[in-house]
Amino acid sequence: MRVTDGVAALSLAVLLAVVAGSVTTRALYDATGGGVNLLVPGAIELAGLSLSLMVFAALPGAALRGLARVDILIDGLPPRIAGTLTRLWDLTLSVAAGVLGWLLLARARLEWSAGHLSQDLGWPLWPVTGFAALAAVLMMLATLWRALWPGRRP
Repeated sequence: MRVTDGVAALSLAVLLAVVAGSVTTRALYDATGGGVNLLVPGAIELAGLSLSLMVFAALPGAALRGLARVDILIDGLPPRIAGTLTRLWDLTLSVAAGVLGWLLLARARLEWSAGHLSQDLGWPLWPVTGFAALAAVLMMLATLWRALWPGRRP
């Protein structure tokens, strides 16, 4: 999951740079009454694409390390029941991630075949959706691993 964690970190860096750049150039534009226009067309779109990549790229590693749970409920139960509930949760999440991956793959194929492009930048959308599908499948595998072999690292 180091690769997807790296993609998430890079996407976060791009997102931060785009937002900081947009705020700075907007302030300069406003301060000069529009005399200096360094606004980047498509900045909002780039931020949205970066955010999508970041979220989906972070999911497999987060799922492998263990997602948030309601400890107050689980910790009060006997260990065997708590372990069973945790495994059931991981299996349920695995199924949900698998369905999400399948739906995202279908969407990516549609975007590719129809030639869908982003509105401002004109970039193809299928690579981002395809990556999200791959990340969802990796999340499915990570949660399945946790359900079948709790406590073991892959």
